[in-house]
Amino acid sequence: MSPSVVCYRLDAESEHALFGVVVSKQVGGAVVRNLVRRRLQAICAESAPRARAGQLIVLRALPGSRDASWDTLRSEVADVLGRAVQAA
Repeated sequence: MSPSVVCYRLDAESEHALFGVVVSKQVGGAVVRNLVRRRLQAICAESAPRARAGQLIVLRALPGSRDASWDTLRSEVADVLGRAVQAA
């Protein structure tokens, strides 16, 4: 867990690692939620090679993600993803 995101991981029978992003109304209005969602999806696309096949990873944006800069969000997501991937 970080100030901006929470990461959940589930192992399943899948050929690829799958990512999901959840951004609730607590984060902000539609424009802000879509901005945060697009940022998280781009970071997941960069991080996809680190995840193992069969891992289902969901990132849940917290209200702090609306004010986080791109670099801050990227480092926090990399940190929580690293812990989730290594925990397997």
